[in-house]
Amino acid sequence: MNFHKTWSQALMGVGRSCLLMGLISALAACALTPQKEEAKKQSDALLQQQLQQVESQWRQQAADEHKHVFVGSAQHSQSLVFQRDILSMEKSLQSFQPKTVSILLSNQIETQQLQFPFATTPNLERVFRHLAAWSQAQPMSLTVLVSTHGSPGVLSVNIGNQYHPPLRTAQLKTWLDQLHPRTQVTLLLSACYSGSFVDALQGPNRMVLSASAADRNSFGCSYHEKNTWFIGQLLGPHFAPQSTWEDVFTATRSGVEEQERLQRMTPPSNPQIRSTESLRKMSLAAWFGQRASPP
Repeated sequence: MNFHKTWSQALMGVGRSCLLMGLISALAACALTPQKEEAKKQSDALLQQQLQQVESQWRQQAADEHKHVFVGSAQHSQSLVFQRDILSMEKSLQSFQPKTVSILLSNQIETQQLQFPFATTPNLERVFRHLAAWSQAQPMSLTVLVSTHGSPGVLSVNIGNQYHPPLRTAQLKTWLDQLHPRTQVTLLLSACYSGSFVDALQGPNRMVLSASAADRNSFGCSYHEKNTWFIGQLLGPHFAPQSTWEDVFTATRSGVEEQERLQRMTPPSNPQIRSTESLRKMSLAAWFGQRASPP
C-alpha cells in the first residue's frame, strides 16, 4: 500500500467534507429563518393575510352554506416534495368543494422573499386558535395535511437546515380537541413513524390517515419526487366523489405496497387509518359537502 498516496487521498476526503460543511453552514447563515426579524415580519404578514382571506370569503357565503378549511403544513426544508404535497392536496380538495379556503405553511424557501408563512409550531398554534373560534361560531369541516420527516411521536420542523421545536402528538391533540365537537376533521400525516400519532388523535368525528405504522418508515421524500408516495397514491383516480373513505384507503395502501415492492423498499410502510366504521363508508362527496357527479 502506498502510504503517501493513501494519506493524500484521506486529506482530500477531509477537505471535501470540510468544504461541504462550509457550504451548508453558509447556506444556513443566509437562509430566511424565524430568528431573523425581517423574515419573521414577512411570515407573520403572510399568515395574517391568509387568515383574513378566510374570513373575507366566508362573509360572501350564506350563513348556512358548507364551510371547508384546508390547512397544509410542509415542515421540512430539505425536500420540495413536502410543499408539493400540500399544493396537490389543495387542488384536489377544491375539485370537491370549490369554495375550500386554504391556509398554507411551508419551510421550503427558494428566494429571499417568502411565498408562505413558516410552518412552525407557534404558527400552527396561531392557526388552530382561529380554527377553534371559527368552529364555535358556525358549522365547518377541516382537512389538515402535515408533510415532513418524522420519528415516533415527532413531526420534524426544519428551516434552512436548522431544526426547530417539532410538532408532537400532545400538541396536535390539544389543538384538535379545542375545535367544536361537531367539526368534521380529516387529518393526513405523511411522515415516517406517523402511525405513532393515530391512536391518540382519533375521535368520533375524525378521519385520521397516516403514511406509515408507528414503527415504520414511509417513502418518497426525495427532492425529485412529485409527491410523497402516500399522498401520490391517495390522490390517485380513486380519490373521486363516489368513492368511500374505505375505498380510498384500500386503494392507497395497495398502491403504496406495489410501489414499495417495485422499488424494493423494505420493510413496508404499512399506512394506517382510524375512524368509525360509519365514517369509512361515507362517500367523499358527502364528506366534503358536495353531491357526487352523475355517472
